[in-house]
Amino acid sequence: MPLPDFLLNGYKDWIDNTFARKKNLFKKLSRGQNPKALVISCCDSRVHADKIFKADEGDFFIHRNIANIIPKYKNSSKGNETLAALEYGLGSLKIRNIIILGHSNCGGINHALNLFSNKEEYKNQSLDNWIKNIKPAYKLIDRNKSGKEQLNSLEKMNIINSISNLEKIPIVNKLNSKKQLNIYGLWFEIKSGKIMILNREKKIFENFSYL
Repeated sequence: MPLPDFLLNGYKDWIDNTFARKKNLFKKLSRGQNPKALVISCCDSRVHADKIFKADEGDFFIHRNIANIIPKYKNSSKGNETLAALEYGLGSLKIRNIIILGHSNCGGINHALNLFSNKEEYKNQSLDNWIKNIKPAYKLIDRNKSGKEQLNSLEKMNIINSISNLEKIPIVNKLNSKKQLNIYGLWFEIKSGKIMILNREKKIFENFSYL
């Protein structure tokens, strides 16, 4: 089966322009990578950390999953792709900056809201089991608020919950204890392009200022 035109045309444009312009960079990267940050972001097609922060090839080691979740660490966490990405990024690549990037209008978070409020039934085994990792964050939001407010609140609480789980992972805990790791929680609003950053001490999200 031939590739669709949108892939063929996109690749042709990339190889003729981007790759041609950055041949030296790709030659350097072919010998290994040294990323500046490890990004845990959502699978959402509208959110691209490398484009938002205008990162170059080789700058970010990115792991995507539904709703940018970091589940609780368990000694028997076999087959946990998110944990594997963290261990490889921190242990093998020696990355010392982690970014948890959440976003507005997140389908995974909305699915969690509907499941936990009994608006939907559990029927997608793998997806629903994964979404259960958000339950601790759901318990902390104000269910008297509007649906949109609950969604935004849970998107942000999920980032806080993920960072809490992250810090209990042995390799993260070890680096943290030596003050060798920086962890950031960011929330991206798709409509406005606004980014909010988590104030770790106050546990609130504040407007991100680049001035």
